[in-house]
Amino acid sequence: MNEADEQTAGHPIEEPVQPGRRRFLSYASGLLTALIAAALAVPLIRFFVDDSFASKSARWLKLGPRKQVRLNSPQLFHVSYLDTDGWRQTTRRQSVYVVTHDAETYTVFSNICTHLGCPVGWDEAAKLFLCPCHGGAFSIDGDVVKGPPPRPLDRFEHKFEGDLLYVRIVGA
Repeated sequence: MNEADEQTAGHPIEEPVQPGRRRFLSYASGLLTALIAAALAVPLIRFFVDDSFASKSARWLKLGPRKQVRLNSPQLFHVSYLDTDGWRQTTRRQSVYVVTHDAETYTVFSNICTHLGCPVGWDEAAKLFLCPCHGGAFSIDGDVVKGPPPRPLDRFEHKFEGDLLYVRIVGA
């Protein structure tokens, strides 16, 4: 026995492992499956998460002339706008009340109760915005007078261009 044989006598010589066809196909099909799963997951994740990171746009909508609003008497205005969600377009409607005490400063309120989202209406006899659902009442300035609403009526930013009143609706 020569010296090389003595060194390898107790240990068989390992030949480099060559991947067989089955192992290669197994790895290739696993990689292909992972790529297909990733390609399907990206649109699904984008569908569920995309809107939560998008900032809501705002739009100025025309309400009407300033002279339509009488002193100390809230005026109800209705606005419509086109809302685009992906490929679907929907006409949205929103109502707001406009109040002025001096014909110089104006306040624009949402007509939605801050308790559960019922539409409020101005009661001229009571001089209150009344919610028909749970007995909530708001003053002419939108503050809670009675009932369960947790906060005053929401206010909208507004501006005048000439004699026309515009309201800024977020998400419009």
